[in-house]
Amino acid sequence: MIPTLSARRAGPVPRTLWAGAAALTLSFLFGSDALAAAPPANTIIGNQASATYLDPNGASQLATSNLVQTTVQQVGSFNLDGRTTVTTDVINKKIGAAGAIVYAPHVLTNTGNGSDKFTITIDNTTAAPDGFSKIEVFADADADGLPDSTTALCSVAPNAVCTVPAQTVAGGNGTFPFVVAYSIPSTATAANFTSPRPATINAVPATLDLYEVANQKAADLDHVVLTVDAAFNASKSLRVPAVSWVANGGVWPAAKDHGPRSAASCQATIAGATSNDPNCSYTTYTLQFNNTGGAAGKFYMTDTLPSGFTYVPGSAVWSSAPGRALGDAAGSADDPNGIDFFANGQKLSFLVSSLAPNVTQTVSFVVLVNSTAEVGGTTTTNRADYIPEKVPDDKTTTNPPTDPTTPTNDKPFIVDGTFGIVLGSAHPTASPVASKDAEPGKPLLTDADQTTLASGVAGSTVKFTQTVFNTGNADDIVNLTADLSKFPAGSTFRFFADGGFAPLIDNNSDGIVDTGPIRPGQSVKIVLAVTLGAPASIPTQSFEAIVLGTSTKDSTKFDATRDILSKLIGVLVDMTNTASGNGTSGNTGNGDVGTGPSPTPTTTTTTPAGTPAVFNLFIKNNDSLDNAFSLAASQTNSFPGSLPSGWTVKFVAAGATCAATGMTTVNVAAGTQVAVDACVTPPASQAPVEAQLIYFQVRSTSPTSTGAVAIDTKLDAVKVIGADTWGATLTPNNEGQVAPGGSVVYAHTLTITGAQSCGTQFNIKAVLPVADVTAGWTTALYLDNNGDGQIDTGDTLVGANGQVGPTVDLSGGKAHKLLVKVFAPGGATAGTTDTATVTVTFPEQAKCGEPSATDITTVITGQMRLIKLQAKDENCDGTEAPTSSAALAVKPGQCIVYRIVATNEGASPVTNMSINDAVPAYTSLTAAPDGAQPSEQCASAGVTPAFAQANYTATASSVSCGSAANTVAPGGKATLTFSVKVNK
Repeated sequence: MIPTLSARRAGPVPRTLWAGAAALTLSFLFGSDALAAAPPANTIIGNQASATYLDPNGASQLATSNLVQTTVQQVGSFNLDGRTTVTTDVINKKIGAAGAIVYAPHVLTNTGNGSDKFTITIDNTTAAPDGFSKIEVFADADADGLPDSTTALCSVAPNAVCTVPAQTVAGGNGTFPFVVAYSIPSTATAANFTSPRPATINAVPATLDLYEVANQKAADLDHVVLTVDAAFNASKSLRVPAVSWVANGGVWPAAKDHGPRSAASCQATIAGATSNDPNCSYTTYTLQFNNTGGAAGKFYMTDTLPSGFTYVPGSAVWSSAPGRALGDAAGSADDPNGIDFFANGQKLSFLVSSLAPNVTQTVSFVVLVNSTAEVGGTTTTNRADYIPEKVPDDKTTTNPPTDPTTPTNDKPFIVDGTFGIVLGSAHPTASPVASKDAEPGKPLLTDADQTTLASGVAGSTVKFTQTVFNTGNADDIVNLTADLSKFPAGSTFRFFADGGFAPLIDNNSDGIVDTGPIRPGQSVKIVLAVTLGAPASIPTQSFEAIVLGTSTKDSTKFDATRDILSKLIGVLVDMTNTASGNGTSGNTGNGDVGTGPSPTPTTTTTTPAGTPAVFNLFIKNNDSLDNAFSLAASQTNSFPGSLPSGWTVKFVAAGATCAATGMTTVNVAAGTQVAVDACVTPPASQAPVEAQLIYFQVRSTSPTSTGAVAIDTKLDAVKVIGADTWGATLTPNNEGQVAPGGSVVYAHTLTITGAQSCGTQFNIKAVLPVADVTAGWTTALYLDNNGDGQIDTGDTLVGANGQVGPTVDLSGGKAHKLLVKVFAPGGATAGTTDTATVTVTFPEQAKCGEPSATDITTVITGQMRLIKLQAKDENCDGTEAPTSSAALAVKPGQCIVYRIVATNEGASPVTNMSINDAVPAYTSLTAAPDGAQPSEQCASAGVTPAFAQANYTATASSVSCGSAANTVAPGGKATLTFSVKVNK
């Protein structure tokens, strides 16, 4: 049999090629339209809003909403040779003699947003000689129109169906190129073989539910024609031919199938192609053609290069004249005998005078990948055209034949994205050139690459605005980190979008906050918000932070910018274990002077299980104003926090016993120091512990002289050495807020920690300070029967005597849920605090002790709370009403309606409130003709002047609802509603 090697591929340009004969995962390449492309299946779209306002004290506040998330669902779509349905389109018309094998190439493209498996079948239902003696299918991973190996994916004789095992093809234009081999019977004649003989190629996806009904199957045809005359076939590939080149010692430039585009300075010359300049990209194409017919004939072929390539003049070589350049001019005397070659701009054409049967030849040439070539294969996918039958002998390249041509396979060169980023300041001089680090990661000492703030108050938040430039030629996401090692100890940071209101999130799920996608040549503004630490001794030097951006597409590409705080103002409160302190926190391993906590505990106290460990705490007020400081404890450096299960803490006056009245705040005059004791009690059932970490924190309850909140945290530890037989705990200690005349509910858990039972009943009481009772504060106690932490109709109100029982199970390890409801009088003053001390006693077993807990309630004014809701809007008409923050699942092309509700839950008005949000990555604001925004996007109740649609503003990346001057009454609220469409 005589092989006929030719191919044709119709349809969209493949972006990613299939590799392997059975199954694999494919990646896809982003072009310049990546931001508008459908996000891959299971991409998580996250979004968080914020609100700014002035509190009743005139201090600027920022409140953030909950984070809502939406998962992108998979949608299916595919095509076979560009056909998305069942068709009778003829993709390949192949000519061959009796006994020949002709090869017809095809490509299946998965245009959906997730991978799927596809089954391909070809019918061979007609017996020889009027049918094919055999049909086989081969993988064509390099898409050169030729089988990759002699191993067929399927092979059948007549009266059978050739079924290719299901192939996994990645979404995002992943492709599976394959070749169908048709064996013409050796006994075929014009009398017994029908020409053209059709064959139907069918493709069906595995997960049909993902696809539109019309796109659940695709089909097209191949036609095979029998001939006794010349029968030409051709293919195109990126490969070096077997013959020598015209230069470079006969060595051809590498036949790369992907790579970067060239710099604009690169030349389409032989000298350029042999220069090995890393900034210039060249590749070698080979046109292969043969005659599988029964007679010789004149062969004609033409190749028009796409815009992403430029032909290198003088680089073409015919396999019958190795090492000799074909003449580019029409009728050139440089052409060897037997070929007429003509290169006219982007079009190459040639005629071979006589191509004999069973002869295979090649013409190869070099192209420059232009600096303007698009990323991917859109402008660098090439195919040639040829006439499959002999042409008249008088035809030349200047008088070409006009017979119908047949295309070869499409052979793509994939232009790789090149990545680069620059971080700079927001100064007018900032640019990709002026802000670029001379040494990556080390910012320049210029206004274009550093941002300076004059001062910041210890414990306050300062904001630095910078610019992130995408200097690559493909879309990129930039990961952001900040080195605050030269800032005051205890400083923390967070990144926000431009304006400093919408928090940045992790868009690509690699665990690092990022910018979201940035188009090539574009830039985005970001804000680094630093909450400053508060050292005991204020340094006089300036502070420096380095913000580093790293490309997520190429981690070797990174750049940095510098943020400078010229002056730090005041540490306002300091908590230590001794009056003088024990070294400087952060500079000494267990130090507690200055802003804490220290890396290791300052003091470790040993106590038996069930017995309090007492810590001496000294609180020094360094401010010029008197203040009251709240006292708290946690097992982690996170407040409000909690102690380990069953542990309690009680603050008492210095020198008092742990049975003394507890305190939750301490008054400290300006410039003075006050001592308190902290009684930390492990449960009686606690196993020995070498060092249980305990963090203590003090926080000012009123504004300081700087307007900032004064905070200090220190670290101590408890060593537990044994356990008592009986014991019980009441946890946790709670803190909450209430408006005058309102109420708040606190949840507690009573746990029997000892090995012995505490009986069958207990008594519970909540004691308020006498002055608070006189002022009208009251409490009510409940058994939380369903354990949900809220008062429900099924919960039991505890009687005035506080008795619970006598049928309660109080054996070791048992736990009971309790609720304390605290009512504030209508005349309560903002900032007033009430401490309810909740105590449990066991009349049948005194050894179980009298566990207690405290509930601290503060009367608040002007507190804003943000809730973010979302809803799926399948038809994108903007009418869906968000009612939940639960996660959603949507398909590309569907919409999400967001609603952010900001409510003043305080007792006093706040002013100048504005809600801000960002358009999430992989989405855009819904707009006509593809959808509509909600009819009401900005509204309010209890806001003066009221918000209306005119108070809604939007850019391509952000939305807001508010005004520069407004007043939000207690209970007043504002609502921002908008819709985004998931890219498709």
